[in-house]
Amino acid sequence: MRKVILPPLVSGEDVPLVPKNATGRPWLSILIPVYNVLPWLEDCLSSVFSQIEGDEGIELILLDDRSTDGSAELAEALIASHGGRARLLHHAENRGLSAARNSMADAAAGDYVWFLDSDDALLPGAIGALREIVEGCRPDVVLCDYACSGGKVHATFEGPARQFRLGTEALVAGIFSRRRLHAWSRVWKREVLEGVRFPEGVYFEDMATIPWLLLRAESYYYAAQPWVFYRSRPGSILAQVRADCDYRRDDELAGAMAGFREELVRVLPGVSQETRRLVALFLAREYVKLGKRLLRVRRRQRVLHLLRGDLSRYRKKMEAASPLPFAEIAACHARKGELVRWAALCFFLALSRHMWRLVPGAAH
Repeated sequence: MRKVILPPLVSGEDVPLVPKNATGRPWLSILIPVYNVLPWLEDCLSSVFSQIEGDEGIELILLDDRSTDGSAELAEALIASHGGRARLLHHAENRGLSAARNSMADAAAGDYVWFLDSDDALLPGAIGALREIVEGCRPDVVLCDYACSGGKVHATFEGPARQFRLGTEALVAGIFSRRRLHAWSRVWKREVLEGVRFPEGVYFEDMATIPWLLLRAESYYYAAQPWVFYRSRPGSILAQVRADCDYRRDDELAGAMAGFREELVRVLPGVSQETRRLVALFLAREYVKLGKRLLRVRRRQRVLHLLRGDLSRYRKKMEAASPLPFAEIAACHARKGELVRWAALCFFLALSRHMWRLVPGAAH
């Protein structure tokens, strides 16, 4: 397995490995963190229990991160009602999603690891389809799509489907083309995860981890099927980020991929201009989204004069992680006739340099 230099992360405490089951090492570990998800937990666990029944090669591990709404008690009851088919671990205090994933990964024994969020659910046939792929070709990572309310299906990869493929760069390009960096739409071979920790105590843990995992994978299989039902719920981190501006979250978003440009070139010294463009495009679009939130909040606060400093600081951070300057991405938008994207990016790049047009009374 290729060695990838990871950004400095905070490690979670170790959890002893579970003993191997009677048939040997499990082929799959499904890991589900639990924290105040009472309305959705039964749906999530039922979707998993219904698919793992009779397959002793699958282990299901849950970790309660000090829930206060009865989620832990419900998890215990559901596990008992399914014959103790899962293990429930506990954190003594609330430590966040990353710490829960790290602790469960330490406890997992499976050849493959699937991180599933407890407010989502597995769609019918997902595990059976995964088993066929793993038995057939054993890729470093298996990619799936996901569905949302209303039945809309979102693709997570741009590239050949239903084929075993070699090539790290093609994997990186295909993921960044779709801009889906979440952990739960892919299943990882254990070796890819060795030594990797999700960063604890920060937002955007997937964005700070998944790109480096992609650089470790040398083979992949894109199932091009929705295996996960994704539920966007009020109070989730993503919903909070979309709704308003929080400077800690924005700082962590801007710095989530710090060092990735250097690692991309180190692992793939001949990386193509197109792959560089796709990674840079992802970061540029995140910068525009961040800029829109900042503009809205600073205008509401009537402190637009502070916006330039915000935008300049975040641009510096995000361009440092980008394989191409954002101005080059803007020029690419213009060449392709993507005038709305070109205008939005140019607007915030300009604001990061001067603010006279937005500040009342500013000199021309």
